[in-house]
This record gives sequence, C-alpha cells and structure tokens, in this order.
Amino acid sequence: MPRKPERAAVAEEEETETVEVEVSEEEQARIRAERKAAKKAAKLAAQAEAEEPEQEVDADEEAKRRAERKTAKKAAKLAQEAEEEDAEAAKRVRKAAKKAAKEQEQAPGAEAKPVDDPLSKDGWKNALKAAKTVAQDAEQAAEAAKEAAEKQRKEERKAQKLAKKQAEQEAAEEATEEPAVAKKRKADTIPIQPEANAKQRKGEDGAAVATKGLPTEEFRKEHQIKVDSACPAPWQTFDDAIPELGASLGKALLAQGFAAPTPIQAQCWPIALQGRDMVAVAKTGSGKTCGFLLPVLARIGERGPNPAPKSWGQASKPSVLVLAPTRELAQQIGAEAEKFASAVKAKVVCIFGGVPKNDQVRALKQGCDVLVATPGRLLDLAAGVPERQIKPSVSCEAVTYLVLDEADRMCDMGFEDDIRKIVDQCPKTGEGKEGGGATGPLANSRRQTLFFTATWPKDVQKTARSLTSADAMQVRIGQGDDGETLTANKMVAQTVTVMRDEDKLAKLKSIVATDMKEKETCIVFCATKDTCNEVERELKRANLGCWVSAIHSGKEQWARDGALQEFRVLTSGSKNEKGILVATDVASRGLDIPGVAMVVVYDFGRGINSKNGGVESYVHRIGRTGRAGKTGKSSTFFTNDDNGAPELIELLKGANQPVPQELDDIANSEWYKRERKQASSWWNRKGKGKGKGKGKGGGKGGKGKGAGRGF
Repeated sequence: MPRKPERAAVAEEEETETVEVEVSEEEQARIRAERKAAKKAAKLAAQAEAEEPEQEVDADEEAKRRAERKTAKKAAKLAQEAEEEDAEAAKRVRKAAKKAAKEQEQAPGAEAKPVDDPLSKDGWKNALKAAKTVAQDAEQAAEAAKEAAEKQRKEERKAQKLAKKQAEQEAAEEATEEPAVAKKRKADTIPIQPEANAKQRKGEDGAAVATKGLPTEEFRKEHQIKVDSACPAPWQTFDDAIPELGASLGKALLAQGFAAPTPIQAQCWPIALQGRDMVAVAKTGSGKTCGFLLPVLARIGERGPNPAPKSWGQASKPSVLVLAPTRELAQQIGAEAEKFASAVKAKVVCIFGGVPKNDQVRALKQGCDVLVATPGRLLDLAAGVPERQIKPSVSCEAVTYLVLDEADRMCDMGFEDDIRKIVDQCPKTGEGKEGGGATGPLANSRRQTLFFTATWPKDVQKTARSLTSADAMQVRIGQGDDGETLTANKMVAQTVTVMRDEDKLAKLKSIVATDMKEKETCIVFCATKDTCNEVERELKRANLGCWVSAIHSGKEQWARDGALQEFRVLTSGSKNEKGILVATDVASRGLDIPGVAMVVVYDFGRGINSKNGGVESYVHRIGRTGRAGKTGKSSTFFTNDDNGAPELIELLKGANQPVPQELDDIANSEWYKRERKQASSWWNRKGKGKGKGKGKGGGKGGKGKGAGRGF
C-alpha cells in the first residue's frame, strides 16, 4: 500500500513529460526545416564563393564581394548557434517537467502547478521566431552573394566582347589605310583608286565608303574619260552625289554595298540631272545601268509616281522608257531598277517577247513609271489589235526620259527601224531644262535621250546623231585616243588557238577537264543554234562531271530563264559543281553574272555581217568574264575560214596579250586576199565615159565628159 502513491506519481510524471515532449517534437519539426534552410543558404554561399572567376577586379568590387561572403558566413554561424540554443532549450524544458512531477509526487494532496519556465510556451515561440529570422537572413545573404557573383561574370564577359570588338575595328581601320577595294555587290567588287580614298567613312554594311576624290582632270585621265569641254565635273563620291540624288536613294545605294560611283556613273549622273541628251560609249560591266536609272528615279521621287489608268481600256503612260536588245538584258535591267524603285515609290514593268502578253498587260494596267522593254513587244502592246477591238495597253506619249541601252547591238540585230517608230511616238526632243531629268518649271515637258553603246563605229555614230539633240553631251570611257578604237578588257587573260573545225570539240573537252576548277563556271559561245545544241549534247555525253545547258533564240523563255538562274547559282559558288552555259550571242551583251571564270569562243566568226570579221562580237563575248575589277580568262578557237585576224591581232597587242605565229600567218594571208579583192572590184567597174569606148568591162560609155575607157 505505501508504494502505491509512488507508482501513481511516476505515472503522472510520465504523462506530463509525454505531453511536453509531444509539443516539443511538433515545434522541432519546424525548427529542423528552418535549420535545413540555413544550412542550404550557407552551402549556396560557399558555392558562390568557389565559382567566382579568378580574374582581376577593382578594389571596390573586391571589398563588396568580401563583405557579402562575411555576411553569408555570419548568417551560417548564427543559424548554427540558434540550433544549439534550441537543443539546450528543449533540454531545459524536459528537466523542468521532471522537476515539477517530482515535487507533485512529494505533495500528493497539492494541486499540480504549471511549470513556470520562460521557455515552456512564449519563450519557445520566441526562440523559433528568432531561428526562422536568422535562417531567412542567411538565405537572403547567400542569394545576394550568388547574384553578385553572376553579375560580376556577366560584366567580365561583356568587357571581353568589347575588347574583342575594339580589336577588330582597329584591324579594319588598319586595313582601310591600304588601297581599298569597294564592293559593288557582296560577291562583285570594283577597285577604288588609292588616291580617291584618302578619306573614308563607314557605309550601311560597315564597308569603307570613299569621301574624298581626285582633281577632275586627274580622275578623267586615270579612267580614260573623254568628254566635251562643257561637261560638268564628275561626282567621284557619294558625298557629292547623294545631295542631288536624295537621301532615300542614297540609303538604298549604301544598303546595296556600293562604296563609290563607277567612272561611268560619276560622269553621267550630273549630265542626266541637267536634262541633257547624252551619248555614252563604255564597255559592258561598267555600271551604266545605275548610271542611267538613278537620276530619273531621283526626279520621280521629287514629282511623285504616275497614277494608274482609271479603267481597263486606258493605256498606261510611263515617263521613263528603257529599250534593250534581248529578253535577258531587259529582265536584268528591270531587276536592277526594282532594287531602287521602292525608295521613291516608283513602279517598274518589264515587257519582252517569247512569253504570253496577259501578265505584262495586267502589270501595265496597275500603273507604270519605268518601262523596260524590247522593241518588238513594245510596238505590239502600243498598237493593240484593232480588228479584235483590243486597245493599246501602253502609250509612249508621256515618255520624257528615253534610254537606248546596247544601242549598237540593237542596230546590228536590225531593230533600228523599230526604234525610230518608237521614238516617233514619244515627245519631241528639247532643251536641257525641258528634259525628264531636269528640275524647274519647264522640266519633264520634252524628251531627253540617253544613247549607250559599247562600240562607236561610223554607222552607230550616224544613228546616235539622228536620235539625239544637236547639243548632246558625249562621254567616252576607255575607248582609245580617238574614241573609235575597239579595245579588249586587259583584266582577261586571252588565249587564241589556231585549229581545224573538226578539232574544236576535243579541245573544248580538254579545257573543261584541265583548266576549270571546282565551283568555276564557263560560257561557250557558238555561232548557231544547231552548234549550241550539238556542243551541249556532246559535253553531257562526255561525263565530265559538270552541269551543262544551252540558251538561244530557239529555246522557250522558261527554259532560258531556268538555265540562267541555275548558272547564276553555280557561279556564286554555293554548289560544289562546275557549270557550262553554251550560248549564241544572245548572252554576249548586257548579262551581268559576276564571277564567271572563263569564256570559250568556240566560233570566232565568218564575218558575214561585219566589216571586221567577228572582232566586235569577240570583245563583247570575252567581256562576260573579268567583270567589275575581277580577273578572268578566255580561250578562242580560230580557223582558216574565220575572218578578222588582223583586227584580232591589233586587239591582242593593245591588251598586252600573246599573239600566236599561226594567227599572224593567217592575218598576212587575209590582208593579201583583201587587197586582191579590192583591186579586182575596182578593175571590173563599168565606166561612164562619153564616146564609143571599147571598155574591157563591156561598158559602152556613159554621160561623163571625155573619152573614158569604160572600165
């Protein structure tokens, strides 16, 4: 019996302790969570410190980082102290509970008193709150340290990029101090003379743009420019040209990668913007397309575009007309015009034969400012079909800016009569202040004509005089002292081989196999469509590992366009394949395909329609390579049946190219044949002498005075 109260007291003590322990475990779960967060914060701080790059920083940054690390360490230490303090508090609570139970056992009749320990309730909560606060501070400090370290790394990477960019700019500036090369297109370069680049700035694409040129006479002498005495000074830089062309066109020029005007552009722009008629003689690939397009686009930008026809029955009335001899050249000019037309909101339409008219008529009905056309298709659409009550789709009555591109080629192809019909439909020619390129109250009221040609023989001169005004300005670039001498491109390494007709094909295959490298392209010029087809067929059959296609007037337009497009792609070097385009002279004029490595003149020419054999065609054919300042090479097959050996030798010597002995022998023989033919023609003339002469030529005498012999 005496031991029963003791057991009751023990049971009561265990119950009390159990209650207190249950409460403490509940609270301790939260403490453990806070403790875990504190440890995690300390770990993050340690990682941030370990990940910091060992690079030099300034004193302020180093001090800041040291302070952040110190704060993180302090927070971790406080968290550890809070953990130890919590454990000690729990120990005291359990001890107090045991003591209270023991006192109650000694006084069984007394009521149980609550344990008066400051950590039993409120003290415990305060301890938890303090531990939580310390853990939060530690976590925030760790996050701050991590953010600071990340910020430091970003700043260091930014500094490295900035240093690299500055180094590249310095290297670029050093490079521009040497003779610069101005880009015409991204893959089409035109060399700028070092003297004209004494001062430069950056263009839209970061390329160097010339801002200082040579004195006028030195510039003209450098580029062999022959002009009239009243010709305005050339605009050698865009700083000279852009104020006159306008900011919109200037921006478009720089966006295309141009660094400076080409010689033909520099001299033609100021003339065209005065409204003057002009005759320009320059080789192909000289940049003349922009030379005649930019001035009139600038005027369209000032005046505004033409309104579209109000009804389907009305004809479109463009103010600008550009005539070209071939479909390919017309398409090329149209594409070049499109690059700049949007800057002045002008509409460009291109019309040519060989394709249905519907799409071209539809484009005209939507409005047209600049019309690029071949003569035949233009006359068709300007006439309509009266018997079917189809009205004309286009009218030339508002054309105040007429351009004849490759005019000599159009005359050779028999387009002169068509050109004169078109000119008759345009306004009459007038003074400079009345032309489409002029400015002022009288501007755009009369026709201004720009006559561009690559050669300048007597018949072309006569045509030019009849189509332009009497005070037309003449510009000749690279045409020799008298401006009438044919010249070959000195940038092309020219090889002439004398052979028989039956040996040509084998020689061509050998050139393709040995002289052409991977990714290079070549144009093979043949005299006839049948020869083109034969050469194309034989090259494909030879399995030389290259793309081959032919273009000529017998091909459908879609086939010609497809072949040219694929040839352009191959020439750009985007495919690991050789490319050969076999063509008639349809590809010898105006086609601008930068990067053609080689030209083969398969048929030089029999001289049927030329006074000097195939020399004029030869100049234009080899002009498809070595364009825009690049070098090229050509190989010409010459036979005993070809004419023009003396003129070809003169061209080769003028371009400092080798002349084979076999060609010189043919030239001597050809000269002798010409002399005999001329003498025979003179001797066999019928005389016109008066009287009963017994002429050897069978003449009976004419109306002439004297007793002529009647040759």
